[in-house]
Amino acid sequence: MIAFKQLATYDNYFSANTTLGLLEENSINCHLKDENIVTVDPFLNNAVGGIKLMVAEVQFVRAQEIIKEAETDYLNEVQCPACKKMGLTAEEKINNPAGFWGKLKNQVAYGQTATYKKSYRCKNCGSVFTEIPVTY
Repeated sequence: MIAFKQLATYDNYFSANTTLGLLEENSINCHLKDENIVTVDPFLNNAVGGIKLMVAEVQFVRAQEIIKEAETDYLNEVQCPACKKMGLTAEEKINNPAGFWGKLKNQVAYGQTATYKKSYRCKNCGSVFTEIPVTY
């Protein structure tokens, strides 16, 4: 029996299936969990915890590498709105307190004991964005 591990969570069908397709193209054994319920009734997204990308445990590290490589390639092609040069980097911050009070604070404030924040920084001018800038 194959054991699966959750790799990512999505709040929309498009992002989940795009990533699923990328992994399947690279021969990663994976599937989406709770895709149908979130697609049929988006209001249930928070109740079920979003669409979960499940990956075979033995391929988990390789799947992470594939997603990271695809993100890096994409961010290198994004133009900074501030300086108009190409190339962003992703910066991730995980707040996973060791102590009881820190975990309790996160649980009460965010509904989970650990928090995750991601931002994007221009390689040229250092401007920081909370979302990937859209360029047309």
